[in-house]
Parts: sequence; C-alpha cells; structure tokens
Amino acid sequence: MEEHVWHVLSGLPGMQWPALPPPEGARLLALLQQLERSQWLPAGRLQELQHRQLALLVQHARNVVPFYQERWGGIRRFEELPLLTRRDLQERFEDLKASDIPASHGPVHDASTSGSSGMPVEFLFDGAHQRTRFASRFRYLRAHGWNPLQRTAWLVHLNFDSTGSPDDVLAHQRFIRARHSFACPTHFDEQLAWLARLAPENLYTFPSNLDGLLDSMQRGGRVLPSLRRVFTGAEVVDDSLRERARRILGLELHDNYGSTEAFLAWQCAEGSYHVNAEHVLIEIVDPRGRLVGDGEMGKVVVTTLDNRLMPLVRYEIGDYAVAARRACACGRTLPTIARVVGRALNLFRLRDGRLVSPWPFIEPLKAERRLERFQLVQRDIDRFEVRYVAAGQLPPDGQDTIRSALASITGSAAAVEFQRVDELRRSVSGKFMLTLSELPDLPALR
Repeated sequence: MEEHVWHVLSGLPGMQWPALPPPEGARLLALLQQLERSQWLPAGRLQELQHRQLALLVQHARNVVPFYQERWGGIRRFEELPLLTRRDLQERFEDLKASDIPASHGPVHDASTSGSSGMPVEFLFDGAHQRTRFASRFRYLRAHGWNPLQRTAWLVHLNFDSTGSPDDVLAHQRFIRARHSFACPTHFDEQLAWLARLAPENLYTFPSNLDGLLDSMQRGGRVLPSLRRVFTGAEVVDDSLRERARRILGLELHDNYGSTEAFLAWQCAEGSYHVNAEHVLIEIVDPRGRLVGDGEMGKVVVTTLDNRLMPLVRYEIGDYAVAARRACACGRTLPTIARVVGRALNLFRLRDGRLVSPWPFIEPLKAERRLERFQLVQRDIDRFEVRYVAAGQLPPDGQDTIRSALASITGSAAAVEFQRVDELRRSVSGKFMLTLSELPDLPALR
C-alpha cells in the first residue's frame, strides 16, 4: 500500500526550539523583518529594488557562469535573453555552475525534481537563496495567522534528514524540529482518526489529500473542531475543493505556489497569488517569450534573484498560469498571478491545437458521486481514459453522462474508456495528478 510520511510540528508546553547558530540566526531574523516590510512598499519602489537585484544577478551570471557567457553573446536587453530549458539543465549542468561565488552565499544545497515531466533535472542552491526561500514561506504562513508554537499537522511527503529537499532540511536545521514523525498508510479514514487525536489548529496538505479527507468527513459525520487554518501546496487547487472546504470545515484554503527551484507565490486573504518578488522574478509569456496580457494564460518563466551558485535566468519551469496586472485589495504591492493552471502535462489539447485548462473536464466526474476517486487521462486528441476508485463498476448510465459532457467540451464525440482500479498512484514526491495528458510534443499555445 502506498504510504505518506506524516509530520507533526506541535507547540507543546516546555518545548525547546533549537537555537539558530550565529551569524545565520541573525541573518534569517533580519531577512524575516525585511520581507514583512517590503511587501507593503510603494509599487514603484519595490520594482526598483527588484530591478537592481536582477541587474546584479545578470551581471554575475554573465561574468562567472560558462553557459550564459556562451549563450548570451552581445544581448543586452533582459527580455531578449533566450529561455533556459530543462534540457539545458540536463545537458549542461556543469556549465551552469558559477566559477566563483561570495563566501556569504554558502553553504551549498542540492535538489532534483521527481521527473513528473519525464525529464528529471538537478539544481544547486546557495545559502542566500535558501534563506530567502524559507523566509518567504514563513511570511506566507504568518500572513494567515500561523504561529510556530501552535499545533500543526503536515500531511505531506517531507524528509527531515540530510536526504530531504532544501525546504525540509532548512526547516529542520534552522528553525523547527519534528516532534513526531512516522509513516502511515494514506487511507483517509486513518488520517482523519489521527488528526482527531492530535486536534491541530493548523493543517498543511496536498489538495488531493484534503479532498479525500473531506470525503471521509462527510461519510463519517466527523469534523475537526480544533482546526483554524488549512494550508495547501504542491498541486493546483480547483474552485470546487475550495467550496467544499468552506461547506464542511467552514474555512478558506490558504494556497501557495512552490517548486523545486524556488518558493514562487502565495495566496493572500483576498485570493490573489502574490509573487515573492524579493526572491524570484516571474514572467508569464507566450510561445515567443513575450509577456502575455492581463487575464491571459502563458508559460511560467522564473529567474532566481539570490542564487549566485547556479542562477536560473529566464528558466521555463513547465507550468502555465494566468497573468494579472492589477493591484490587490489586500494592499500588498507584490506582483500577482491570477491563477496557477498547472503543468503542460496537466493541460488538455483540443483538435484545433489549443491548450486548455482541464478543470471544465473534471466537473462532470466530480458530479458522479459513485466515483470515490478518479483521474482523467487524455490518451489522444479525441480519446480519454477515466481511472477511478469505487465500490463497483460505474454503470452504463453514469458512463454515458460523462461521455456526453466531455463531448460538449471538446466539440466532438470523444471516446471515453473507464478503468476501475484499487488505488490511484502518486508521484515519488507524493503529488497526485488529477488530470494527465499523454500527448507528445505539445503545440505552441495559441
């Protein structure tokens, strides 16, 4: 049976938090205070500071990173720099490392993706990048009232040892320690019973895992009265899950948008995804690398602003998002993203070549209550497969309803196959893909 690692960070009476070693502790504390202030700076001032940081980063990359020295030539405008791809990272890893970095940017951290795109890659990060990543995540949690002394349950795949991801290692070594850590099956009824015993004030989990917990709550009539906040990350949150959380828990979801490369953005109380502008520059671009307009979908391109060891400049991370060019009602001046759509392999392709969000496709499946869990896979232009967990086979009437709904979206008669399974597989990192495209060579976004 598939397993998750569950961690509890609980503020118990008399709990001793590990001391931050100087000068690292002083640096991190100063950075936390700085980020608390900078999110409220006048927009022009914040943009000026980011551009200054970007100029220093680009100059550093041009001076000491062989790949960029070779690739950029005489290009002087940032927006004309070619996009960095996953294949570049695979084939030119050594050339993307800086030949010299300041001592203040140590120590070195390494990480790799799970390869969900079929092209796993490795990254190196210096201490400065990791400090800003961690401080940005702390700012996101604090914006919603989280306190490290509160009892918090983390139902995600974390490794609090030397082999964990950079976020996991940094959290363990620099700020908090796991009070309890153990592996358990991912059966949602067992998770819910465990949470009921813990009585956490905060819950951090994958959206797909929360969806299963809500199902378990509805079946058993059990709620978590101690719960005050729900944080989600690592997967795209759809609107129907937010509505279910409001109805069953009486709580809003506080989502974030992170990646192996950086902690990119987080959702405020007004619903906007705020980019951590002190940590990364995010561009949402069309196939030619030009910024898309407000409300338009495009590819997410990331530049890490404080990693001198292996700077990622205009790196195409494989995600799509919807751009936003308006100020947020919360008053923060950090740039915003309207919506995170997901990876190219999570998007569906229509017969006319357009890439579209998968969410309209899954609504008919969510409406079919006989399906406990499901995954929708596009096998070909007009061929889909529904993999599902249920007490029995989905009868013909349910299958016909779903086929008709999908055909109305695709504009043609879509062939839909149904496969009942005992469980739906997750990735190595614990993520679950509700939708999956198996089409090769996705076309340019129109």
